[in-house]
Amino acid sequence: MAYQQGANAMVSSQILIGGDGAETVIEGGGLRLVDRRTRTEIPLVVVQEARTDGGRHVEIVLTDSAVHRVDGGNPTAATAFVTALTAALPARRDPTGSARVTVTPLAPAEEPEEAEYHPKYRRRQVITLALLLVYVGYTIWVGVVRGAEVIIAPITAAIPLALGAGLLFLAVNVALVYFALKRRGITVPASFDFRTKDGAAWYKFTDADGVERSGRGKNRGPVTRVAYDPEDPRDYSFDLSGKSTLLRAGLLTLGALPLLGGGAALAVLPFLVD
Repeated sequence: MAYQQGANAMVSSQILIGGDGAETVIEGGGLRLVDRRTRTEIPLVVVQEARTDGGRHVEIVLTDSAVHRVDGGNPTAATAFVTALTAALPARRDPTGSARVTVTPLAPAEEPEEAEYHPKYRRRQVITLALLLVYVGYTIWVGVVRGAEVIIAPITAAIPLALGAGLLFLAVNVALVYFALKRRGITVPASFDFRTKDGAAWYKFTDADGVERSGRGKNRGPVTRVAYDPEDPRDYSFDLSGKSTLLRAGLLTLGALPLLGGGAALAVLPFLVD
């Protein structure tokens, strides 16, 4: 939503939250557009105008005629944001336009391809597929041996088993990342970047290869430290204490065990009841 302030040119922060979760903020002397993948910063001096067609979208036109289109969530918020942005625009503009716009990836652009072909992710895909095929085979076997009318039990059991397996996977991953970072992690300074609407703080840091990366975590002040895995920088942590890791992994495991136990009991129910 947008928050309408006074009509003078000195306008405080204005926030527009789109239906897709993206944020557009008027802050200081510029605009900040944040979505799941990138953060775009536009100085107000290169904004020629803002407009809306009466719908939920806002078009931000730069002095070089480039247009940035953002989702306003609803027509009322979009119109209010255009009014606030127009009031905040300076009298003198810079004609360079897009040349002064900076775009920072919140995750490196090559990450989706890396995730697809990284051996770790490939192993996870193979294991998941193998477990799925085994369970489907088990369900079919139950139907053949005990009758088609009883396969509802293993089919229903798939839900708690999947949830439990997911929680257990997260617990194991927390532990594996912890040990990987303890063994080969690199610790670097991280500076506060921005906060998302769910209250999470994002910090930016530069790895040993000079690549700027972003990490999500709790608010730890303007500057903190982050440890990342040089073999897979997507694995990082702002807190490498054993106590914190044990607590997180333990809670996830405690949540997984009842689901796995209940699902397993339901899956073998056809053989326990005549």
